[in-house]
Amino acid sequence: MDYTKQIQEIATRLFAEDKIDVFVGYRLTGFDDNQVPALIRESKDVPLLVFNQKSVFNLSNYLKNDHTRNKRVGLVVKGCDSRSLNLLLTESQVKREKLYVVGIACEGVVDDAGQKMQNCLECMVPAAVVYDELLGEANMERRFIINADIQDMAAKELVQRREYFEEVFENCIRCNACRHSCPLCYCAKCCIDQETATLYNGANTTSSAFHALMTWSLHLAGRCVDCRNCEKACPSHLPLHLFHKWNERVIYENFQEHLAGVHEGDRGAFYKYSMQDPDDFIM
Repeated sequence: MDYTKQIQEIATRLFAEDKIDVFVGYRLTGFDDNQVPALIRESKDVPLLVFNQKSVFNLSNYLKNDHTRNKRVGLVVKGCDSRSLNLLLTESQVKREKLYVVGIACEGVVDDAGQKMQNCLECMVPAAVVYDELLGEANMERRFIINADIQDMAAKELVQRREYFEEVFENCIRCNACRHSCPLCYCAKCCIDQETATLYNGANTTSSAFHALMTWSLHLAGRCVDCRNCEKACPSHLPLHLFHKWNERVIYENFQEHLAGVHEGDRGAFYKYSMQDPDDFIM
């Protein structure tokens, strides 16, 4: 999977036709074959753009910062990235007419060891669902698979789960990298930020980390697209996907097989109501 040449050609054309002010893609770090997000503002820098199986980050996160706001933006999105973009559009955080979206029919990205990432192996929507141009051939959507880690967690006794997550929370340093790297965390002021905490103590303690991470995961319930930007950003390498994948399973089973961001205009699971919802949690 290498679309470097096609993306460079598209970006060159968009700048030449004065259709964009900035193009958001990937470039090499300059030290190895890993990549970092790149904001290209001039056509002379287009040759820096690359795209292959090392293009791991969800670039829709860059639509929420000042570098792209109120600008005409070219953007590269994989399947999961485009689902978060769909939600940003639905939640009126970006304007479709300001975007030129290059969609990728993704074959999966790899980690530092060259192994295909777990979320790619389980991905149900590998091809972009929002795009102006699609590179590659869109595959059929795959069936829902319960994450293997969630199956293992569900098999544990409640006491074992508690002990496991206490260890997870103990290693959280409250840096908020997870929140800042998430495309769907766009509030200017967040109640869990360490410096501006309004509902929770900002102290770097196990209990405050518990409240912060649980609140964050619940705010993303029915909205997380499993891009794992949060885990890539976490300096403590916490298994943050466990929160989101647990929520995803519960929501899929109880909200008519809801998957976040797959359909245009489809809001998060908790933003809509259906008579078919079981509502068995109501006393």
